[in-house]
Amino acid sequence: MDDTRLKRFGQLIYFMNSKIDEITSTELTDVNLTREQLYMLELIAGEENMTQKKLIYRLNKEQTAVSRAIKKLVDNGYVYKEQSIYDLRSTVLKVTDNGKKVLEKAEVIKGRVVQNFMKELGTEESQELIMLLEKVYNSFSIRDPFRY
Repeated sequence: MDDTRLKRFGQLIYFMNSKIDEITSTELTDVNLTREQLYMLELIAGEENMTQKKLIYRLNKEQTAVSRAIKKLVDNGYVYKEQSIYDLRSTVLKVTDNGKKVLEKAEVIKGRVVQNFMKELGTEESQELIMLLEKVYNSFSIRDPFRY
């Protein structure tokens, strides 16, 4: 595949993800969260023992930026901190019931947005697209230092 097509493929993946996040954030106007904070909330909910250190690694962000965002999530009642049972020096981030409600609402919105995108494709095309995207996603061989 030539460089132009590869570049366009990367742009389309990025733009689609950005558009889904943008629409979701816009529709969550009653929730005081930025797109990045919503993404953090999703990451925290997706892993049982999410620590700030893991979150910094996953987001590839500076510690101070992640600390500020976590503080806002805690202050707004979406996340709480709990001492790790595996490492008493560490705290684990957990999603509150209020945070879970926000995530459920976001999932409904995202589902609706993706459904609208998929209207342009037939059933067979949409299944093939999902299969191809999963194949590309699963091909990433980046080693996660937090997976044992």
